[in-house]
Amino acid sequence: MSQATNYFPSQNVSVWYQKETTVGDQPDDAGLKKLQVTSFTIPESSVPVEYSAQRAGQFTTTASQGHHSEGTKMWTFDTTLRGTPTSVLLATEAVFEDASSEAALNNDYTFPTATYVNGASSASTFEIRFEDAGADATHNNVVCQGCVGTGFTITEDIGSEGGEMTVTINWATGFMPNSGTDADDAISSPAYDTGTPRNIRNLDPDNTGINGGALEKLVIQSWELSVNRTIERVHYKDNTSGTFEPFGYAMTGGFEVTGSITAIRNDDINDLLAKFYDSNTVDINIQNDTASELTIALDKCFINEPTIDNGGAVLMETIPFTVVGADDISSTTKMLGITIQ
Repeated sequence: MSQATNYFPSQNVSVWYQKETTVGDQPDDAGLKKLQVTSFTIPESSVPVEYSAQRAGQFTTTASQGHHSEGTKMWTFDTTLRGTPTSVLLATEAVFEDASSEAALNNDYTFPTATYVNGASSASTFEIRFEDAGADATHNNVVCQGCVGTGFTITEDIGSEGGEMTVTINWATGFMPNSGTDADDAISSPAYDTGTPRNIRNLDPDNTGINGGALEKLVIQSWELSVNRTIERVHYKDNTSGTFEPFGYAMTGGFEVTGSITAIRNDDINDLLAKFYDSNTVDINIQNDTASELTIALDKCFINEPTIDNGGAVLMETIPFTVVGADDISSTTKMLGITIQ
């Protein structure tokens, strides 16, 4: 057989998504929407090899000891997007199942197990399609089904990307990525995210800062917010077809919501220092001039070891924080709220 000379330019790859109607089943392409992706990773349809224990008196590994672990694999990948409303609300829906224009992670959150069961008709999972990333000219797409959001990070930095917001979403799936014939359907009714990314230069200085009784209006240079959770696959439902699809997914542990703000070190920072070390939480608000365009409300935060950065023209203070919920875990108050339109 002669050597193949074809190749696939990475710049040709585009990334599409749609909500699944049935967990793990590839919907028709009517709901696919092209994202404003700036970087991504593509999962390969491969599984690791595990080896059984070495027998006493044996000094080589034998072929019979090797086993491909199809039934335990979680394929992981990520997509980094320009910070449009579509990007932000895809992140919130993927990670805590809320895509409303005022997306909230409430204190009484419960993982909706029924919407993550393989074959469930009310799905909280997604199809992510990498167009023109296939294995050969006839199988030119990679489709990931049953995708679950395990975390996202939202960032704005006045010295990067022209101040534009970026959103990175971390994905996982227990369904093997598909680059076969089912993945090759042309997208007949394409839709596109045409939204405008939010920009740090539009933050409202009068309503952005850290509160501890009175809002400290920081001169913010950058900020970051991350929401993460652990999702595990549950066993496998079919070992005869070779697909080893999972029963579904389960969430283990709680959400980890963290972030940081970097601001010019000035009198406002000095006023905050007294609040860093008491036993009370503070609330943090990040808001655009038009509140409906972007408001991130973090009601209870612990400040965690601010640091001074003297690497630039003026001193900066980086303020890490952890977002926590109310002590009453039955409370319907929001731990995190994101408004974006």
